[in-house]
Amino acid sequence: MDIFKEYMHRLTGAFNTEYGQNLQKVVRFFAWSLSDVRDEFNGIATYRSIDKASGKLLDAIGEKLNEKRGQADDRFYRIMLKSKIAARRGDATFNGILTTIKNAFDVDVKGMKIIKHEDEPLAISIIDIPLDVAKTDWERNYLMRRIKNTVAIGIRVHEVRLIDSTKTTVLVISGTNNAIIYDAT
Repeated sequence: MDIFKEYMHRLTGAFNTEYGQNLQKVVRFFAWSLSDVRDEFNGIATYRSIDKASGKLLDAIGEKLNEKRGQADDRFYRIMLKSKIAARRGDATFNGILTTIKNAFDVDVKGMKIIKHEDEPLAISIIDIPLDVAKTDWERNYLMRRIKNTVAIGIRVHEVRLIDSTKTTVLVISGTNNAIIYDAT
């Protein structure tokens, strides 16, 4: 519904019958100006959208979020920016960590698990994360660091296990505090 019709619809019947055409002319004048303003705001929203930005505009958004591009291409840089935003908004509960991973990396969290370690009460492992978003070692390292930063202070992430099941063999990549381990099974 355009602005003119919406405004005329909201007026009471007394205004429409008493002032008629003159009121419509005034409302049409303001509606024309307001539609330009609305279009401008829609353009700004499109301009600021992480999904539609690319190149230098994406770098400017990253600068506002204090996230450097590094060697990431536009596709992965969008993931980096979304993960930074999701990590800021998320909570540190188990469900909150899964929700943050889901929102940040746009992956399905159904098969993912967060396991508490019995030996160490403040350590967890996050396993079975789909590896579709991270294709290079640098991207995988970034993904693991970002996931480790989503947990609460004092909780240690013992292991982050990424699984690539798109091929006929399953590639399991485990990241601990010291190393990344590749296991093709």
